[in-house]
Amino acid sequence: MSNNFGLGTMENINNHEEDDEELLNSFPAGYRFKPRDDELVLFYLKPKLLNLRLPPNRIRDVELYQYNPQQLIEKYESYGEEEWYFFTPRDKKYRNGLRPNRAAGDGYWKATGADKILKSESHEIGYRKALVFYKGKPPKGEKTDWMMHEFRLKDPPAKLSQDEMRLDDWILCKIYKKSDKSSKNSALISDNSQGIVSFEYGSDEFGEMDDNLYCEYLMFDHNPSLLLDDNFCDYYDPSLMPMAMVEQGRMDSPDKKTTS
Repeated sequence: MSNNFGLGTMENINNHEEDDEELLNSFPAGYRFKPRDDELVLFYLKPKLLNLRLPPNRIRDVELYQYNPQQLIEKYESYGEEEWYFFTPRDKKYRNGLRPNRAAGDGYWKATGADKILKSESHEIGYRKALVFYKGKPPKGEKTDWMMHEFRLKDPPAKLSQDEMRLDDWILCKIYKKSDKSSKNSALISDNSQGIVSFEYGSDEFGEMDDNLYCEYLMFDHNPSLLLDDNFCDYYDPSLMPMAMVEQGRMDSPDKKTTS
């Protein structure tokens, strides 16, 4: 399927939605809509912002911040994957600022770390931010298992909206529910050839810290075979990273006293 989708008015784009749905529903069992992060930005978010026709997809247009995630998943199908994709506008919290308004339905989304830079062929194309949903009002909200990855394009086109409170015409969000912690708590990685005896992860804070440093350590300074699955970096416990680095001789143990 070509990636040259051409210009299209909103009317033309809407006319294609029914055909796209029919095409997606015709796929045999086992096929899933599961793009990589860079593909979401390059082939879906970017053409959306440029008002181009998108490839057939499972991304719905919604005012995401008007709902809590449970309301959204009850309204939209997941199509075989326990994750949901949405295009949504994003508003400012304050008229004269650039801080996004994270209130959503009966709660709010809370960012959990720095933006992850997304690249395609070594070129920076956008950013991904991880967020957790809390019910109630900050700062005393109740943390839930709902997670969101928020994707933004680097250097997006000028906003079309004339609303002074509008921060972005469109961003792309992936919502999913964190896996049962008990199934991840006792995971073990061992690779004697790499000098690691064992490494366990398990924490109440799965997926709620910036993963840039930790996952780069595992994937680039290490061996990718150490990763248990594609979603490993969504479940690591960052508090264990120093010990893993100690075992590699990358840093001194906090218990090791130096002598002069």
